[in-house]
Amino acid sequence: MLKNFQRLIVAICGIFVCTMALAESVYSSLDLSETCALQETPDLVEGAAVWMCEGYNGIPVYVAEDDLRFFVSFGEAAHEETAATQGLSPWNRLGSTIEWVLEDGTPVATIVRWYTDIPADIAGEAVADAAGFYRGQVLVITQLGQGKTCHIGYVDARSSENANQLARDAAGLLAGIWDCNSQPKLLGGGGLSLGLTD
Repeated sequence: MLKNFQRLIVAICGIFVCTMALAESVYSSLDLSETCALQETPDLVEGAAVWMCEGYNGIPVYVAEDDLRFFVSFGEAAHEETAATQGLSPWNRLGSTIEWVLEDGTPVATIVRWYTDIPADIAGEAVADAAGFYRGQVLVITQLGQGKTCHIGYVDARSSENANQLARDAAGLLAGIWDCNSQPKLLGGGGLSLGLTD
């Protein structure tokens, strides 16, 4: 999978001027209890919640939880973006940091670490902890932009070498040209952290 991703980089670089080397990252906190405001959610099912947070340079960050699964989107109309409906299948929770990938000082993508819980009957007893779960980690790469905020891809951070750099490279390469009608890609191999066993 990593070789395929590298081939994709080479292929796209043959068509576009690659700017990965120019991309830089800045960071902001994602703390639902400290830096986010819980919204009124009378129309949501019991146990669901919505928060609005402030990201880099004041960019709104939308976070929703439903059935022990999270959803994260960005921008002034974050709740209307594709990312607001994109999540991971396993039970999950969010890391406390948002990495904002910049090009020429403008945020073009984010990377957030999601922690997943994969039941032993899916992951296998050999890798499950005492509570009966495999504790996965997924780097979720999200493209930014009005009307085009959506997931680009996922990196299984427990199975991929240099997972953070792989996610940054994907963000720097694909943000701005990713078609939100396309399915996000698993980058770098692995997949157990997403509940994939094949």
